[in-house]
Amino acid sequence: MAIFFNGPAFGAEDVPKQFWKSDTDGWVVETRPCDGGLCADLVAYKMVHQHLPGYVPTDVKNPNAARHDTPLCGLQLIGGFKRSTRKDGVWDGGWIYDPDSGHTYSGTITQLDADTVKLRGYIGISLFGRTLILRRVADVPTRCAVPPTSP
Repeated sequence: MAIFFNGPAFGAEDVPKQFWKSDTDGWVVETRPCDGGLCADLVAYKMVHQHLPGYVPTDVKNPNAARHDTPLCGLQLIGGFKRSTRKDGVWDGGWIYDPDSGHTYSGTITQLDADTVKLRGYIGISLFGRTLILRRVADVPTRCAVPPTSP
């Protein structure tokens, strides 16, 4: 399996679609190329509380009230990351959206090994932030789904 975040010839156009899981939070994102860089969308998550059948979690914490009804499934959580020109195995200049708080943070992604990366979100400087470890998921996860809307 190719190393995802590293390599001298690795450019944004080479971003493969892969799945990365946060063991801490139980969500999975799928990476994809976008705007000359790396983005990732939410494709699976664990439900923390019991809900009625057909319940679809939405982006209720978004500071833009018009987005409160947007389903979390498929929501872009990571965007704008470019391979660092200063350090191998690092992507920077991107942002991370946290739907649990409705905040968007600056971020870096650092490769720890072929199947593990460190995702660091922060405000202002990297000293003030949170780090998550993401592990590559070899198999396609069971994707979340948004029920079709009725006409």
